[in-house]
Amino acid sequence: MKVFCYGSNMSSKRIIERCPNSQFIGVAKVSGYRLVFNKKGKDGSGKANLVYTGEDNLVWGVIWDITDSDKILLDKAEGLNKGYNECKLGVVCRGQEVDVYCYIGDERYLESGLVPYGWYLDFCLEGAKEHNLPKEYIMTLEGVRVDTKNE
Repeated sequence: MKVFCYGSNMSSKRIIERCPNSQFIGVAKVSGYRLVFNKKGKDGSGKANLVYTGEDNLVWGVIWDITDSDKILLDKAEGLNKGYNECKLGVVCRGQEVDVYCYIGDERYLESGLVPYGWYLDFCLEGAKEHNLPKEYIMTLEGVRVDTKNE
């Protein structure tokens, strides 16, 4: 199963801890969405989320191929139906449209004004740099305000 990861799961270290059989497919982008950190985590901090804008926004991420057994683990880690919902998206990878699944925040768990913890954003940045996402996109991630008092 192909999963589009746009937050902390872009990091190989992070996804392999959660899904040991993950295979990297490639870098991908999805148009019409914006990356925000408005999904409230169990720890009260902001977690990555995609918000549909219908505009010229673009979110970069990576596609992982995961096994059925790893899907169960990832569903649990992401709080499927208890924070995130599973959605099907069309993303572009190597110039080709690819149908993938991804986790998008359930509106019951969204809150404006949230910020991620530094360690969480570090996973996002680690994955973005590891997979050579565009420099401008990495710079945008580096500019995200973080909560450093509750690390």
